[in-house]
Amino acid sequence: MKVAFFLSIIILLNPFLSIHNIPSNQKKYMREWWDIDAFFNDGKNYSVTSSFEYEKETPAANLFFTIFDHDENKFYDLGAYNESIDKLVINGNKISLENCWIKIGYPFYEAYFERKNVTLYIKLQALSPLQKIVGDVAKNIPFGFGYYNYTFTSKCVVSGWIEINGIKKNFTGIGYYEHVYGNWSYNKPLKFFSKDSIKDYFSLYKWWRKGMKIDFKNITIWSNNPFGYDWTWGFFKNGYTIFFGNIPFWIKNIPFGIIYIYNGKNYMEYKVTKYEYLNGEYLNGSFFPRKFKVYAIGNGSLVLTFQMTLHPHIYEDKLHSKFWKNLILYECPGKIYGWVNTSGNNIKLDGKGEIEIERQNSIFDYYAMEMAFKYPYPLGIEFYFLSYLLKISILMQLYLIPFSFNFSFSHIGK
Repeated sequence: MKVAFFLSIIILLNPFLSIHNIPSNQKKYMREWWDIDAFFNDGKNYSVTSSFEYEKETPAANLFFTIFDHDENKFYDLGAYNESIDKLVINGNKISLENCWIKIGYPFYEAYFERKNVTLYIKLQALSPLQKIVGDVAKNIPFGFGYYNYTFTSKCVVSGWIEINGIKKNFTGIGYYEHVYGNWSYNKPLKFFSKDSIKDYFSLYKWWRKGMKIDFKNITIWSNNPFGYDWTWGFFKNGYTIFFGNIPFWIKNIPFGIIYIYNGKNYMEYKVTKYEYLNGEYLNGSFFPRKFKVYAIGNGSLVLTFQMTLHPHIYEDKLHSKFWKNLILYECPGKIYGWVNTSGNNIKLDGKGEIEIERQNSIFDYYAMEMAFKYPYPLGIEFYFLSYLLKISILMQLYLIPFSFNFSFSHIGK
């Protein structure tokens, strides 16, 4: 029964997947994207997040392209969204959309962007190998009965030039590359049935369950769902780099996340055991954590805090559905700090990264219900309810030993 229960949970999720370095010369998947992120300096501090994407469900082509000016705490929104899928052209190892293109072929990647009053040329050379997400666990990682593959390299040296308002400067920095492709459907998650998906679910369940201790003394049910994610790429002062991906579930106590730390020689894999949202922002029906803490186990243990430090860039897509309201991508550079313990030694981690939160929001907006059982002393129960739709939060505390009762009501949001 336990296996069947957790298998039914995992079937609803949308995690990560395998390796496919060079793209085909045609759009043969339901979805595919190529992504470059970088932090660089040309006398000023900048970061860029970008990706070329197509999807056949709508269908559409998208260019996500945002440059953050860290010194002036502003960003340039340079993307092109919901374009005709025919605008994205795949020709060998070159993918282009209008005046923008990316060339791939490990260990070198090149990209050129010409949007509005900004032109950017960037070249990356990988210093870390390509890493396939949980590739040693399952053949593929399923989404419903479909799948998608996720490959990245977390440490690249970066060079290039940027021109803003006619002023051109050279830069150097550190970067990241990823490629994702697969056949999965948000609208019809049971599409693309394959018996391999069932095998992969069992393999992932056995991997996930090992060493996992779930505490149900404090149960949280919320609107965060597997159609969203928490994601970060970053780098630390000691030369390490990080990939973090977390898939929220309707029951917060069941974490599904993974972290890869590259130490200059190899990737160390860590499984998320717990995460806490410390503060954040309510926006258009969703809650976006701007500071959160993650606990993980693997080759030792890992504790990290992620904190956004600039004004975020927000992309919102209105959904044409009776139940789903919108999809929002909330992205912002920030700092990452904490420690990793390997072979009994604590290593301090202090660095920066690109932090992205995506939420698919229902017509009921964000809500959370938390039940906490307190024992043996004090003995009692705490209940917390929050609704963005109703703009209220309610807290009730009832203790029997020693006896006390507390009830509070407050308004939230704007």
